Amino acid sequence: MDPSSPVPAPADEYGPVASEIEAGDHAEIYSAYAESTTETTESLRSSIADYTYKHGRRYHGFHDVEYWGPNDDKQQNAEDLGHEMYRTILGGKLYLAPIPENVQNVLDVGCGTGIWAIDFADANPSAKVIGVDISPIQPAFVPPNCEFQVDDINEDWTFPENQFDFVHLRHMTGCVSDWAAFHKNAFRYVKPGGWVEQVELSGIATSDDGTLKEDSVFKRWWEVFREVGEKVGKAFDASEVAHESIEAAGYVNVKEHSYKTPIGPWAKDENHRLWGRWNRAYLLEGLEGFALKGLTDVLRWRYDDAQQFLAEVRKELRNPDVHSYIYLRVVYGQKPPST
Repeated sequence: MDPSSPVPAPADEYGPVASEIEAGDHAEIYSAYAESTTETTESLRSSIADYTYKHGRRYHGFHDVEYWGPNDDKQQNAEDLGHEMYRTILGGKLYLAPIPENVQNVLDVGCGTGIWAIDFADANPSAKVIGVDISPIQPAFVPPNCEFQVDDINEDWTFPENQFDFVHLRHMTGCVSDWAAFHKNAFRYVKPGGWVEQVELSGIATSDDGTLKEDSVFKRWWEVFREVGEKVGKAFDASEVAHESIEAAGYVNVKEHSYKTPIGPWAKDENHRLWGRWNRAYLLEGLEGFALKGLTDVLRWRYDDAQQFLAEVRKELRNPDVHSYIYLRVVYGQKPPST
């Protein structure tokens, strides 16, 4: 499956929040679902590089339970699929905030594989881009205006205050305890007149036509991971609270763009169908990594029970009769120029 074709129209053509998504022809949907889905910093602290391994997956070596996601090749591939999905939905754009063309200092928080930071640095040679993540998994060869640092973004930041023209963060669900406190702290490091942007997929699935039932495994997924978040002290509602948290931190000109993102290629509209292909590919690739540690180490499920639950989720992901979607939310705001 090649989710990257055809070239999509910009998402903004649908407006900030798309209207009801119409399902495609029954035969077309089943045909689409029948397709196969293919599956640094030199001064690195030794505790960060000391990975742990469980159930065939590789995890961060410190804050062992708090950081529930693996950092192995399979999860990196899922993250890069997510990057391409986000760009597709945003019409090829890396961001929506109205930052200046000659932006100088940019911070990518929780940069993961570094793919966004690298693409941004390539597209903006005037900018110095710093990516920060807890795992040293970024490539060694990067644009000269891009660098990566290994650190925990929940601990004290080491940058000068009023440093960055643009602070970007994406897919940080389950990584922060208190989003209001996080954005209030990050506010100190944004230059007056600078911008912050947060991009998050919701974990709450729904449908417009009632095909997602109340007993759906997607509904149970959200309840399960809300419980995981409560136990490890991390918030899994980043998408839902981003606007409120950014505004409460003191930013002005706060805007939110929300996009209904189908789960699977069931939509009639060509662009929505493309988004659904990307979303399903992303979820199928990353599903075990998103869930396994939370289910077994936090909720104390048996490994076999966790895998059975994931099998049920995969089955629903592949069900063409379930016309579900989740929201992608992009929220940005500006630090007052007079601050």
